Amino acid sequence: MNSESSFEASCDLFQSESNQLQNIIDVISKPKKLTISQIVESYYQVMKVSSISKLLKESFQSSINPKHQDLIHQINDVQKQIVEEFNTKLHPLIVSQLTYSIQSYTDILQSLSKETGQKSKETIETEANQYKELRELMSTKEFVIQYEHGLKND
Repeated sequence: MNSESSFEASCDLFQSESNQLQNIIDVISKPKKLTISQIVESYYQVMKVSSISKLLKESFQSSINPKHQDLIHQINDVQKQIVEEFNTKLHPLIVSQLTYSIQSYTDILQSLSKETGQKSKETIETEANQYKELRELMSTKEFVIQYEHGLKND
């Protein structure tokens, strides 16, 4: 593969992943409760686009080729979007949503644990499911917080 076709493939990959990121940002920007899979998918896409951007920028930044400079401008725009839309606006909202959900599940489970007497099979299954969901929320929040720590180290 020659360098021009390699460059074109890199551009196509960057465009495709950036478009996917934009679609995800559009979806999660709507005010609604996000699922765990939506949250995880959004962070992975941000990290993927950030990594691709960094690699491409390092490869083509010193080039004087106008096509390469156009790509660098596109990369800068996408990086700015990640900082302004995702890191500054959406990330704090996601952390807040996860914190609220974790607290809600914790409160419900604490009140259920105070109930005395024999519990039905359905009640036990419901509690077990709520504990499972609480663990998933807590794991997701830890994943999100690790992303935040990565931001502080960049």
